[in-house]
Amino acid sequence: MDRIVPEALSLLQFLLPGFLAAWVFYALTSYRKPSEFERIIQALIFTLLVKAALTCIRGILLLIGKRVSIGAWTTDAELIWSIFVAFLLGILFSYLANTDHFHRFVRYLGITRETSFPSEWFGAFLKNVTYIVLQLKDERRIYGWPMDWPSTWVTLLFVKLHG
Repeated sequence: MDRIVPEALSLLQFLLPGFLAAWVFYALTSYRKPSEFERIIQALIFTLLVKAALTCIRGILLLIGKRVSIGAWTTDAELIWSIFVAFLLGILFSYLANTDHFHRFVRYLGITRETSFPSEWFGAFLKNVTYIVLQLKDERRIYGWPMDWPSTWVTLLFVKLHG
């Protein structure tokens, strides 16, 4: 038992940059948070990307350090850089998911027909800025164009309209 706790803590420290990147991604997109197992897998993937970027950054900084002294590469420096890179990765993946740039490119290549949006509503309202009419159960209608929209069709009646 005494050995399990330090190993679990070191594993958690290893995965923290990946969890940070995933947290930023889900904070800035409308995707539903996956199950705990899928979150761990995503954290592993983000951690792999962060560690690869850290290897490149460390190499570049060591090359620069041969000409100009900028400090030593310590565990503290690695922690700060990993937080920075994880935050940037979360923002980058959020941007790609919210703008559909990556999926548009792979659709152009014929690899997929999917979009990066979490539901059909996002793509429909984002591409076609148009008026919509909501027919309520009591026969009243709401007319306008969507300013915000939900990620599920169940809450579509609560869409904020301007008009």
